[in-house]
Amino acid sequence: MQLYLPMNTSQRQHLNKQRSLSTATALAFGVIASLGFTPNANAQTASGLLTTWGKACKMRVVEQFDVPMSDALVNIGATEKQSLAEGTTSLADIKKSGMSYNWEIRGKKISGYCNVNGSGKITEFKQGL
Repeated sequence: MQLYLPMNTSQRQHLNKQRSLSTATALAFGVIASLGFTPNANAQTASGLLTTWGKACKMRVVEQFDVPMSDALVNIGATEKQSLAEGTTSLADIKKSGMSYNWEIRGKKISGYCNVNGSGKITEFKQGL
């Protein structure tokens, strides 16, 4: 049997500080852990732009065809993928010309392409290749 004794004010304040520190520590570790597993990409890197614009195309597929995100597959166009791999396309080129993506819906015979300009706006979205 445990006996609980009333706490005085300083004991309560100490307990509240410990709880606050525990919560803050857990939150900090959560943030650090999530940052540790996130690729280093933001909207000012080629990888970041490609990811952001690819997500925009994916959202267009999801909205237009009313499918779950997991069924919408979006990839960089073959020509763009090759030029990125060879290093002939730079971040400046991407910002100037934009990017082309191929998309398809998993389990359905629906596919097409999505072109995005250098500002990240979808300029062309077509079904069928």
